[in-house]
Amino acid sequence: MASPQNNGFELIECIQMSELEMEHVHPMAGSFAIIEMEGEYLLGYNSLRRQWELPAGKREENETPLECAKRELFEETGQIVESLQLIGVARVKNLKTKAEKLNPIYFSTIYSLMPFTQNEETTEVKLWDLKEEIKIDQLDLAILQSMIPIQ
Repeated sequence: MASPQNNGFELIECIQMSELEMEHVHPMAGSFAIIEMEGEYLLGYNSLRRQWELPAGKREENETPLECAKRELFEETGQIVESLQLIGVARVKNLKTKAEKLNPIYFSTIYSLMPFTQNEETTEVKLWDLKEEIKIDQLDLAILQSMIPIQ
């Protein structure tokens, strides 16, 4: 079971869609990457927020949503995954400002983990079975629960 941590955002809904459909959805914010390996999901431990999180982050100028997902995945977990596929978009609300944003969600299955090196933000990575008790960002947990069939 998870102990969700609130960082000021809540999931309104996840909308399944293809890359072609996403071209008509604006504005897009930063991307999430859901990486599955043998029925478990890749998380990074954010030492600044003291919680486990999906690889995700803000888009840089002129960066596509897919490029953002790949970059954040590498920066936060050391993983290079070329076969990321869009599975949907998270409609998210900032609880302070009430502003909404749309975050693309990418998915891939991998068969082994690449080496991880600690960085300023992420001190550890793990594969989570969705059952082990961990402190996880509530938005990330909601996205996983919406996009992945919970067993």
